[in-house]
Amino acid sequence: MRRTLISLLALVLSLPAFSQDLLTRIREVNMTPTLQAAWHRTYHSPLLEQPLESDGMVYIQEPSRLRWETVSPISSIIVFTGEEERSRFRMPSEKDFSAEILEGEQYTVVLTPVRRDLKQLFKQILLTADTTSLVLSQVIIKGRDGDWTLLAFKDIKHNVALPATLFQK
Repeated sequence: MRRTLISLLALVLSLPAFSQDLLTRIREVNMTPTLQAAWHRTYHSPLLEQPLESDGMVYIQEPSRLRWETVSPISSIIVFTGEEERSRFRMPSEKDFSAEILEGEQYTVVLTPVRRDLKQLFKQILLTADTTSLVLSQVIIKGRDGDWTLLAFKDIKHNVALPATLFQK
């Protein structure tokens, strides 16, 4: 589950390059050489009486470095450097999803998987972007069994200097 979430986060933060103008602009704003953000994750499941919550930080450095750090309730760090051995899992790309934009107080990009293995993992990904800045503020990942995860981002910083030590394993 954690690997899937990290892979989806990488996809979400690098928004697929769909041909539509607004999607292209959202992608350009959010796809910068470096990114740092705090996150709050809330996992909802019909099997749980209360949602599970956690907090942390994410650091991304192009082309393929990602650090996903959970600080509470349990501390953990996952680092991808792009040097990992290839597995049977293929990182999602724009051709693996259909996309639709819903306009309102904020833009909502609805990504629906078209690739069979991704359809088995989740139903949809909803990306919320500010209508003025186009910066992503939250992601909702809807599971196949009625579960869903909300990732809310804050203190988002683009194009910041990130020390190389962040991506050391």
